[in-house]
Amino acid sequence: MPFWTKRSLFFHLWLCAMHHKSGERAAIMRQKEKIRLVLKDKGAMTQRQLAQAMYGDDRHAPSIYFALMALVDERVVTKQGERPAVYFLSGNVPAVKTPEQKQKRRRDVLKDVISNESIEKVSRLVEQSDAYGPENRLLTRCLQKFPYNRDPDIVAMKIGLIDITNSTHLSQHKSLISMDQLSRIIAAIPNIDERLEAGDPELVNEIARSNGKINLFSFASKYCCYHNRNLYEKDDYSILDTVLKESLPRYFSDITKAQIQKWQNQFQYASYNDYITRKLDELGITTPYRKRKFDHFVWYKNR
Repeated sequence: MPFWTKRSLFFHLWLCAMHHKSGERAAIMRQKEKIRLVLKDKGAMTQRQLAQAMYGDDRHAPSIYFALMALVDERVVTKQGERPAVYFLSGNVPAVKTPEQKQKRRRDVLKDVISNESIEKVSRLVEQSDAYGPENRLLTRCLQKFPYNRDPDIVAMKIGLIDITNSTHLSQHKSLISMDQLSRIIAAIPNIDERLEAGDPELVNEIARSNGKINLFSFASKYCCYHNRNLYEKDDYSILDTVLKESLPRYFSDITKAQIQKWQNQFQYASYNDYITRKLDELGITTPYRKRKFDHFVWYKNR
């Protein structure tokens, strides 16, 4: 293994990211123009409807996310509502929907068949998407080149990469915790690399507690999951994010959003992770990397 100085490590990771991003920027620019033209022609649409109009199918919906969000940030496009959100050209305000109309638009998840076959199918679609697939492979390469979490500088670079590719928006919390502080907290955790490989659930809680000023439960679940899955090729961690928190109670009658929030607030990651394991057992899900693929399934169906 070559000898890396901190400066060369940082430059190498930066170069990898920049090479990946240069081609991505051009694709995003093309997508932005397509989105603008489609919305001008058809009016308000969901992300899935936009993908259908642009590519002829909705499996490309994840790949237009960054272009769509860039247009929202630039105030060219306005986002209205949630799950699903509706997008339209700023200034062209659509008619306001009544609560009854909004309810009709909500997906009926009871029609989603959760099986080995359906999870595998959706996971392939996610991996083949223009945005997620290349970024997941980028994460794998970088974690393999910089596997250890003992140097705060290396940890900081991995935090940034996971944050950007997963939209965890850590920069919004800079007043509560800085990148420098978080990287030092993670690097100081005893036996962190051995525990990541072993899938220690308590590690998520330790990272989530951070400096005691903020709960980083979602980010911590992703940081542990990516190392455990992409680096060590295991499947010990279940990710928790907004989509999972909102969607799981719609699939399973024995869980509520309040219960999931309680686990998060009280740093009870093992309870959440055990719940996902139990439900996958009950459903007879035996496909390899079933936790990661179940996360793909729920996210893809309800994003």
